[in-house]
Amino acid sequence: MIGVIARKELRELVRDGRLRLLSGIVVVLALAAFAFGAQQTLRAQEAREHAQERAAEQWEGQGAKNPHVAAHYGTYAFAPTNVTTALDPGVSAFLGRSVKLEAHRRNLASQSAAQDGGTQRLGEFSVAMVLMMLVPLLIIALGYGVWSQERERGTLRQLMSTGVEHGALLAGKALALFIVLAGLLVPAGVLIVGGLWILGGGGLGTLGRVGLLVLSYSMYFAVFAGLTLYMSAMARSSRGALVGMVAVWAVFCLLVPRVGSELAATIQPLPSQAELGRAVANSLAKGIDGTTEREVAIEAMVADAMAEQGISNAGFLVDQGALTAVELRAEAQWEDAIYDHHVGQLEDRIAAQENWASRIGVLSPFVAMRGLSAGLCGTDYAHHRHFTDYTEAWRKQLVTQLNTAFGENAGADGWAYRAGPELWKNAPPFAYTAPGLPFVWRHHAFDLLVLLGWLALALVLARRSARRVRVI
Repeated sequence: MIGVIARKELRELVRDGRLRLLSGIVVVLALAAFAFGAQQTLRAQEAREHAQERAAEQWEGQGAKNPHVAAHYGTYAFAPTNVTTALDPGVSAFLGRSVKLEAHRRNLASQSAAQDGGTQRLGEFSVAMVLMMLVPLLIIALGYGVWSQERERGTLRQLMSTGVEHGALLAGKALALFIVLAGLLVPAGVLIVGGLWILGGGGLGTLGRVGLLVLSYSMYFAVFAGLTLYMSAMARSSRGALVGMVAVWAVFCLLVPRVGSELAATIQPLPSQAELGRAVANSLAKGIDGTTEREVAIEAMVADAMAEQGISNAGFLVDQGALTAVELRAEAQWEDAIYDHHVGQLEDRIAAQENWASRIGVLSPFVAMRGLSAGLCGTDYAHHRHFTDYTEAWRKQLVTQLNTAFGENAGADGWAYRAGPELWKNAPPFAYTAPGLPFVWRHHAFDLLVLLGWLALALVLARRSARRVRVI
């Protein structure tokens, strides 16, 4: 019986002119999303590869130089890209994917698309935006009349008079809607993901993320399908069902995310770049507590380091280069503590703001799906922080290595000492590896639970409405 009902629904959907129109729209959107994703992938890869090569050439080819001066010269680190970062750019468009690494300061990530184009967070075009905002409209356009139009034509009363079970009717209609959506979306998804995979690449870990991404979006679409079936059964007319579901879509995808973002920013405000700069400058001069003089603190660190090395009372017998290296390491220790404190506070505030925004997901499956999508694509704030923390640890290791080389080799030359290219080529390898799926679940378990909750609610509503559907 379910198969019979599904075939009947499929015939009606195929004969409906809306399906041809919507098929054309899906084709256009798929091509646009693929073109945009391909353009973003190629541009990001080209820029990253060019910047990496140029940074490596500049670092290794800087010639003879004092090691600490080379630390000031610095280099760059770049976050990896693959097919998932092309599907959903997440926060990368606003926080950047490259970091300048140098002595005496910790830089934030930069070179974001928003810095170049000033795009709005909720309005940027991407594959994820098409899936999260436009596919639900497609589902509404296909399903709003599944119950209501049949009631208006009078065929629903005839079906009910045959004694068919309400559950079988619902299952048949839902199956037909699923088949039509799969016929529209699966080819488009294969085109987009397959094409971007060829361009962006990825390994087994990326394949697992893509698979879970498909499953998550399927649940998200099922939420809107269930709500559409519910509205179609309960509304007095097809027009009412359509208007009602468009209103639901607007609340879920436009209103709640915007209100949630504003509310999160109000509850957990972030300092401006100027405020952060002033706070760091004040702490560098007076300490985190505001009462410790920089020179006094560094002198105490130098004394402690010399005592540990047993050279506190060596006087003029201490190698000048070694003494300078101890002083440089003390300065770096002081500065690193300041930057770690203030940047850590900033990162904690951003993470808290993200958490507040995600809590609004209980009011909108869109918010939950947005967080889960970015997490699976590795472009959420948690992944961004994981990358910047690694780059900071690598920066400290690089600066320590250069200062150590200065202390071990400068001797009586002191600041006049010059190191050769072999030191630059022996820099610690930058081998960042993105975290695995357990990392995603730790940070987005709430989003997943909210999405599952919305799915359960939508299915329950669809089931109850099928039992209570009016035939006239």
